[in-house]
Amino acid sequence: MLGDGVILLHDNIHTARKTEELLRNLEHLLPTHSPDSAPNLGSKHLSGGSFSSESVAKTVLEKLAQLTGLDFCHAGLNKLVRRSDKCLNRCDDYVEK
Repeated sequence: MLGDGVILLHDNIHTARKTEELLRNLEHLLPTHSPDSAPNLGSKHLSGGSFSSESVAKTVLEKLAQLTGLDFCHAGLNKLVRRSDKCLNRCDDYVEK
């Protein structure tokens, strides 16, 4: 399912017990949430919604990627990498945008 070296950015304070168990079993690094390190990858489009299943969430996110284009997704991920790098290089000190 998840390969070696995967880092899951966990930005929700309310998590499902099943998810927490899975993550504990996988023993992956879970960085703490930092609003500065989380790019907006279309949350305006997803705000206020919930998904009944993982397959529904996957379908919605795939459609969002089609509508916004890969450049939008790549730009958001590149911002995440730069912000994460800033945070890691400062040893968790405060990071300005």
